[in-house]
Amino acid sequence: MGTEIVKKSSMATPFADPRTGQLYFRRAIPEPLRAAFGGMRERKITLGTKNPVMAKEPFARLNAEFERDLAEARHKLAEGTLLPTPGAVVRRWCESAPTNGGLSGQQRLLLTLMELDAGVGGRFSANPKQIYPPAITGPAVNTDWNAVLDEPSRFAGIVTDVYGGEAEQVGTNWIRSRWHESGNAWHPHLLQAAERLRRFVPEAQRFSTEEIAKALLAVLDEQRPADEDFNRARLAKRRHRPNRSRLRPNMRLKQLFDEWEDGNKPRPQTALEYRASVDDFIDFAGDIPVSAIDADLLFDYRDEAARLPSTMPRADRALPFRARVEKHGGGTPKCSPATLKKRIGALQALLTYAFQQRWTASNNGVGITIIGYSKTNKNRRSLEDHELTLLFACPLFVDPRSWNSPSRISDVTIFWLFLIAATTGARLEEVGQVALADIRRDGDIVYLDISDYALLEDGEEKSVKNPESRRLVPVHANLVAIGFLAYCNALAAAGHRQLFPDLKENKIGKKTKEASQRINRIVDRYVSKDKRLVFYSLRHTFKAKGNEANLTSKTLNQICGHALVNVGEQYGSEPRIRNLYRELHRIDFSCIDWEAIRQAVSGLKWSEVLRRGKPDD
Repeated sequence: MGTEIVKKSSMATPFADPRTGQLYFRRAIPEPLRAAFGGMRERKITLGTKNPVMAKEPFARLNAEFERDLAEARHKLAEGTLLPTPGAVVRRWCESAPTNGGLSGQQRLLLTLMELDAGVGGRFSANPKQIYPPAITGPAVNTDWNAVLDEPSRFAGIVTDVYGGEAEQVGTNWIRSRWHESGNAWHPHLLQAAERLRRFVPEAQRFSTEEIAKALLAVLDEQRPADEDFNRARLAKRRHRPNRSRLRPNMRLKQLFDEWEDGNKPRPQTALEYRASVDDFIDFAGDIPVSAIDADLLFDYRDEAARLPSTMPRADRALPFRARVEKHGGGTPKCSPATLKKRIGALQALLTYAFQQRWTASNNGVGITIIGYSKTNKNRRSLEDHELTLLFACPLFVDPRSWNSPSRISDVTIFWLFLIAATTGARLEEVGQVALADIRRDGDIVYLDISDYALLEDGEEKSVKNPESRRLVPVHANLVAIGFLAYCNALAAAGHRQLFPDLKENKIGKKTKEASQRINRIVDRYVSKDKRLVFYSLRHTFKAKGNEANLTSKTLNQICGHALVNVGEQYGSEPRIRNLYRELHRIDFSCIDWEAIRQAVSGLKWSEVLRRGKPDD
């Protein structure tokens, strides 16, 4: 006996209801397998949230359950044991195409709701103010529903005359009785509708009226649920907007920024950069209406901004735009095309947003080119082994006597930031916000608990890039041999709670911006001036070395804090630290002269280093 091959289907992301924004798990069910699913054409289950991040876990769980149910249904289909159920019969009745000039499946479902509206009537025992939607008169109780079933014109007449042409109003009285009265009030009417279905569908006669009624109720509850917000959205009538223009000719740039920020909820750093661009442009062109900003003005601003150098004293960075240009306009090297694009791009994004909201008649931010800018220029690359050798042979690592930088960020902090990142692939900001309480031990294994919460009630707030970034990260044995635990103990003895107490949050909550600048200067000086080599290159390098050591993608993702790429990898993804520690030490870091670093710092008293900011001579 042959069986039909049924292809699997999948859905990459949750489904968002366009009316309410509620997220759902939603997967189509192949027609040959629907009998195993009560006749349903799809499985749709609310995820209980409108937040895509919070929806990931329940979506993955429901998707796995659905795949198991599909597999079981395919097995039954192959065996010939997949038999119709009351649910399958009812859904076929409510979803199939019209026959012999009668009603379609959807119309038959509405007819059932009409019959129930007539049966339960507009009566209600509770306070009507507490229930939505309000009761309606409904069809006549003595309506010949068998005749309506055969004549689409009579069906359309009831929709027009009783429900004002609004099919979504059908079932209004049923909603009120079903969800707010006892079953004694509505169940007899449901049985009448179920019996009618049994008479018209031969397959249904193998089941009792009560079985058909139960299956019919499940379909009705999907179409007319008790959720008030859903029903209000479903029944909301389109209101004709007054004949007025959406254009806002007097809107100023700061007002547009506020609207954009409220509508987009950007990251704090992005909002700060956009606000700075707005302030600079206003200083350049004046606080003119957005509608008055044309392409010529934007090109002029671009040319002025291009005169600024790539760096300037900290105090001068706070100067107004024109004052900065006047003071440093001739400086070199000039700001990079990427920096210039960031300045102009912020204005372009705001103008595009205004145009998309129909607040401006045209988008004058289009076509403002930045010479030399290309998205491909942002590519970072891994460090080769000989470059790692150069980096970790520089004085910072083999000559602690050179730790005398006047920077607010100490050399000892830069020392450990480099080493931790190189051997874990961690992001700079993740390492920079580690607290001493996050450093744990499991026997002889030391590891970092990277998360976005503080163990202590008065601990500093932390953040991670995404949910997958919360993880346990083993500390390499070479770092322990160099003195990592001794450094941590010295910090605790000095009363510190952070692994790097000299890293302070800036106004957008980031700790490592200044450290990043110092680190990249070290890379430029001792390794290469290749702009693709930055601190983040250590993360790329770690991944590359992990691949060379044949670590699985799942293991590397767990150590680095990358999202697992498929649902299957997410099950059982809680890592066991000993497994991660073992896998970490399969990576070859022999290009780093660990013995030279160990000998260089072996005589250090970390407490003195922390107190003075540099080791004793």
